[in-house]
Amino acid sequence: VLVGAGGAIYYAKNVSSPATDKPVSSASTTLAAQALTLGQSVSGELTSKSFLNLSDGVRSSLFDVKAEAGQIIKISVSGPLRPQISVLRNGELVTRSQRCEDCPDSETKGQTTTLGFKADFNDTYQVVVSGFNTSSYGPFQVTVDTLKAYTGEPLSADQTIHDWALGGQKRYRLTIDKDGLYSLAMKAEQSSLDAYLKLMDRRGMELASDDDSAGGTDARLQMYLKAGDYIVQASSAMGSQNFQGGFSLEIKPEEMTGEIELKNGDSLSLDGEGKTGLFTGETQTYSFTLSEPKLVTVQMDAQGFQASLEVDSSTASQYGDEAGQQRVRGVLAAGEHQVKISGSSQAGLFTLSATADEVPANAGGGVLLVGEPRQALMLQGITSDSYQLTVRQPGSYV
Repeated sequence: VLVGAGGAIYYAKNVSSPATDKPVSSASTTLAAQALTLGQSVSGELTSKSFLNLSDGVRSSLFDVKAEAGQIIKISVSGPLRPQISVLRNGELVTRSQRCEDCPDSETKGQTTTLGFKADFNDTYQVVVSGFNTSSYGPFQVTVDTLKAYTGEPLSADQTIHDWALGGQKRYRLTIDKDGLYSLAMKAEQSSLDAYLKLMDRRGMELASDDDSAGGTDARLQMYLKAGDYIVQASSAMGSQNFQGGFSLEIKPEEMTGEIELKNGDSLSLDGEGKTGLFTGETQTYSFTLSEPKLVTVQMDAQGFQASLEVDSSTASQYGDEAGQQRVRGVLAAGEHQVKISGSSQAGLFTLSATADEVPANAGGGVLLVGEPRQALMLQGITSDSYQLTVRQPGSYV
């Protein structure tokens, strides 16, 4: 019998009765746990002969791992059974992975489940790998690693630390020695921790924050930082009370290849050639001039950050797989036009290009005349057409 805090977890193994030779459940059966070695992987499989949780009918495999006090242990289990992980010490539940009751099976099947815990004692801890429900069977692989715990020194560029949260929030001093583009990533060591990352100046004023930009529930910031001191704050997007478990912080410089060709206020050429610019979190404006109406396409590819692209009052739409790929396409009148990049506190390199083509004869948009029907074609890549109508006398119009 294994009793965990917050509820009892009863395991039984199918054994044969000497009298009937039929399987019976026996909670008194000795639990044969397989030893796990830090830094190594072990294969296992859940079958109908695996240990049975009498409270919910789920099958489980048991393992032992030796840990030293203060160690941060990361357990990873991969396999098609949507594995669940529990950690116990002397029968008491230490931690367990969070079940996603509302997640579709197709979204979680085959994913790796991770769980971290901090050993408070030099002892042997029990690791229980279970299926998601009574239909979960199949092979799996479990890996146990130890993570180097953070010792309290200030953070610097090109560094990764591992730390442990016990609620609230955690702050770290960050020293940047050289102006440049940097990324900061916070990754949880277990699926129950929803990472939330904030960067502040040395006085504690917020510069930027992020929830899920690193994928899943992990957080990532990409910023242009000047040399100096900053504060990095790690917490949970689900509230301070849910900031529990292991996580890593990675700070690294991002390479800025090529020449910065665009500067705020520059004029854009309409030859379709992409030019590189550096977005630093502040609105940037560019312009171009048309001598006659043209079908204009303006396209931005942002690297590692998301921002909004506008041409005059038209907002761009995403044209590729990445959110940073933005495009505006439409028929524009003769005159000067403004291109604006804004809406992000993050930073990064981007490529901006613009083309101007002849307007097809039946293109939508332009002038509507009262009493004159017009047939028009909405061009590819254009989501709406705008028309101008001049009303010279009052009345009802259809």
